Amino acid sequence: MPDPHKDLADIIEPQIANVSTADHDWVLIGGSVALGLAVAGGLYWHWRRRAPLRALRRLRNLPDPQRAADELAALIPHFKADPEPAWLHDLNRLRFGPAQEKARAVLDDLCRQAEALLRQQDRR
Repeated sequence: MPDPHKDLADIIEPQIANVSTADHDWVLIGGSVALGLAVAGGLYWHWRRRAPLRALRRLRNLPDPQRAADELAALIPHFKADPEPAWLHDLNRLRFGPAQEKARAVLDDLCRQAEALLRQQDRR
């Protein structure tokens, strides 16, 4: 009688050992979590970086120019460069001075110059 181990060895495939893939799932999960956190952090950083520009656009639509000037003064720390003294003078005159006929035009001009200062910051 033929020996099955010797004669049939070419026909019978060897048994493949079961390899557990559960040991390496933590790498995939950890990488996915890290990537998700990095994307969320990048989106939050971008959103916060643009916050002064969004506030400036909102200021242009406020009905009270003096209140808008107060909020515009709160945005000054976000400027990289110091504003011009004439800009500060116009802002303070709008904030603390008597009501002006051209208050809306002055506020629009101040907002336009502030937007230029904020956009200059984005280019750096």
